[in-house]
Amino acid sequence: MEDNFDYGAVPYNFAHCFNDRCPKGEKCLRHLVAVHSTDLHSIISVVNPKCVPEEVNICPFYKPVRKIRVAWGVTHLLDTVPHRDAVSLKNMLLGHFGRAMYYRFYRKEKYIAPEQQEYICRLFRQKGITEEPVFDSYTEEFEW
Repeated sequence: MEDNFDYGAVPYNFAHCFNDRCPKGEKCLRHLVAVHSTDLHSIISVVNPKCVPEEVNICPFYKPVRKIRVAWGVTHLLDTVPHRDAVSLKNMLLGHFGRAMYYRFYRKEKYIAPEQQEYICRLFRQKGITEEPVFDSYTEEFEW
């Protein structure tokens, strides 16, 4: 189990599983969330026990505990890029992610997932920029 689990990071409406007899429970994110649930929320989303199949090896609710490396912040992403390319890249990022999401990345309110990081890398390569994009920081987060 995760010793430093932050229940506050659990997305709203993420289904909890309280099935203590499940053989996959130790490796299931839904069970991990249930074990670490707190009394701060009186109403939570729970997997209906009547819908859990008898054959637990094919449980449709199973979600493996997996962490991903995410990036935070784009405040210096374009600092070393030539101005003409920086303006174009920023417009492409705004067009793809939308203004609200781009500025959530900028203010570090939302992490940049690996697929989004790869998209930004592809944009750099399309512009002929050989250096990898550098984000403000990186962390390991659960893949919800």
